[in-house]
Amino acid sequence: MPHCFGIVGHGVVGSLFSRILSDHGARVLSYDRLLDHPEAASSMQKKIEEDRSKACSLAEVLSGSEYILSVITPQSCCDLADCASRLLHEDQVFADLTSTSPPVKRMVAASVTNGGAQFVEGVILGTVSSSTSPVILLGGPAAERSACVFQQYGLAARFYSPEIGRAAAFKMLRSIFSKGIEAVLVETLVAARRAGLLNEIWEEIRTILFTRKLEDTFQIWIRSHARSAQRRGYEMQEVGRFLEEIGIPPLLPRAFGQVFTRSFELGIADAFPQEPESFREVIEYLEQQQSNGTKTC
Repeated sequence: MPHCFGIVGHGVVGSLFSRILSDHGARVLSYDRLLDHPEAASSMQKKIEEDRSKACSLAEVLSGSEYILSVITPQSCCDLADCASRLLHEDQVFADLTSTSPPVKRMVAASVTNGGAQFVEGVILGTVSSSTSPVILLGGPAAERSACVFQQYGLAARFYSPEIGRAAAFKMLRSIFSKGIEAVLVETLVAARRAGLLNEIWEEIRTILFTRKLEDTFQIWIRSHARSAQRRGYEMQEVGRFLEEIGIPPLLPRAFGQVFTRSFELGIADAFPQEPESFREVIEYLEQQQSNGTKTC
């Protein structure tokens, strides 16, 4: 009998996981908050069905799945955990895969386990592509067994630690580098285009860093900035809180978060409902929007 997975949050990550799990023989139930909005419910249900999952209510996903994968926004994860604690039982595993700090992961774990279910901390590393599973680090007492099940159904999961919070701490610290470089690239290239030096500066960056593989990575970061700026801004907030908790002033994460928040407020997600083919489209849009804002002022 195949395992049944429940996905809460059928965005980019939920869509990918649904297809991977289904292609590897799992039964998949999906819920997204857009299903509760009449104007968006039909298109979301169609998307879920195209991803080979079954559209369900939140209660149906929580009560009917052996493994629940939470891939919602960080600011909603505690509310979901409270809801889950009232519906889950001891044979179920709730995996929180949101980008939050170690204390938040432990708060979610407390809610879930107090309700009787098992909790797994999960963090997703790297950019989410359209076809392959990103690396997923799992933590907690039930993480090692869960990693084996996830691997069976095509997810690139790895057991990281029996201690809840360590995987989140690893991602928080890693994010300072990865999201920081993304923010620096965006800021540098927007300014370069404004100065009429986009091509020259990009070539200089390529020369400094030299490797083609790294160039591809940078371009992916900038293209995905279009759809992920808001989420990455929230992640920088969590990084900042974590640094404060360990006694480090979060100067860079605050600045990086402002870059992501500004991009979202400039409407970049609406401008690019699909990931653009070229990083230049993202840079041109942001430079033009910032220019328009300056002229308005």
